[in-house]
Parts: sequence; structure tokens; C-alpha cells
Amino acid sequence: MTILRACVEVGCGKPSEQDRCPDHRREPWATSTRRQRTTLSGWAEQRRAQRILEQYLYTCHVCGKTEADQVDHVTSLGEGGADEEWNLAPIHAEPCHREKTAAEARRARS
Repeated sequence: MTILRACVEVGCGKPSEQDRCPDHRREPWATSTRRQRTTLSGWAEQRRAQRILEQYLYTCHVCGKTEADQVDHVTSLGEGGADEEWNLAPIHAEPCHREKTAAEARRARS
């Protein structure tokens, strides 16, 4: 037996097996604006990341230690930062990037 729920769209309320009825079901990533905020993809983005790592001598912009292995947006795209080289800097994947991302998420929730 299938339990039906009301569609969560305002004013709809049609019975559905999921949270939205077929008329209001969203496509995955349909509301994402990442494509509009980024300027590169694929190999060009990898080359840019390597260039940034070398330019800053693999020094993490959070902790200041060497051997950073990723490139991070200093001001995140979600907070209005640009996807330009002047807004990119090396960062360690653990724990620096994880902690910085968690802090950005806390700011976004408040």
C-alpha cells in the first residue's frame, strides 16, 4: 500500500507519492546557478588550479603551512565572490577546507 502526501507547492495539495506532484517535480540541479558563476571547466580549470598552487608555493591561505593540495575561493561563490584568479588561493583539504566550508555554512544559516 502506497501512502500519498499532499504536494508541498503553495496552493497545490495534489496527492503524490513524493513531496511534489508530477506537475511541480523539479529536475535535479534545475535551480543551480553554479554554471553562471563559473567561467571554466575541465582541463582549463585544472590548469588554472595548478598555476595558482605554484604561484603561492603550495602555501595554505588558512593555516599558512605548505603542501596545500586544493584551490579554494577566498570569498565563496555563495557569498558573492568571483570565479577569477584573484579570488583563488591554495588550501589543505583536511582540516582547513572542511572548517572554512563549515564556517561559511554557519554564516549562511544565520
